[in-house]
Amino acid sequence: MFKSGNCTSCTTCGSCQQTPNVDTPYLFCMHCQPSDAPCLLICSEGAIEVLGGAITLNSEKCTKCRDCVEVCPINVIKI
Repeated sequence: MFKSGNCTSCTTCGSCQQTPNVDTPYLFCMHCQPSDAPCLLICSEGAIEVLGGAITLNSEKCTKCRDCVEVCPINVIKI
């Protein structure tokens, strides 16, 4: 699970990709607000979630349709 206390939004982790400093099986991003994140709005599988204030991609729910990749305004999502 995402440990929000470890994140300082420094982007040192490579545009919000998983790093050894964060214990999570998810991709997480803090660039967009959950209320208007394009990836969250477009995902029909419920694979894009909000955990600890971050937008997350749950790989267990993801069908790899790439809709979220196409709408990400900063190209953070890699599938």
